[in-house]
Amino acid sequence: MPRYFFRLRDGEVIRDEDGEDLADNDAACAVALEVFTETIPSRRETLMGGGDYEVMVTNADNGQVYSVTAQGRRF
Repeated sequence: MPRYFFRLRDGEVIRDEDGEDLADNDAACAVALEVFTETIPSRRETLMGGGDYEVMVTNADNGQVYSVTAQGRRF
């Protein structure tokens, strides 16, 4: 099984050093959406301040597989 890594970014970057073995890219995308859904409530302050929040998946070669982003914009 391929190994995937998840990176969370909201001004600072939290890198997944261990990764997770998953069946394929679709499975990695599904996990990224789960992580995003579970962690976005704790990013409220970042988003209310006009910041961005991203969960990105990379493969073992550090190639980008998927990214989901929330953007807060104040006008």
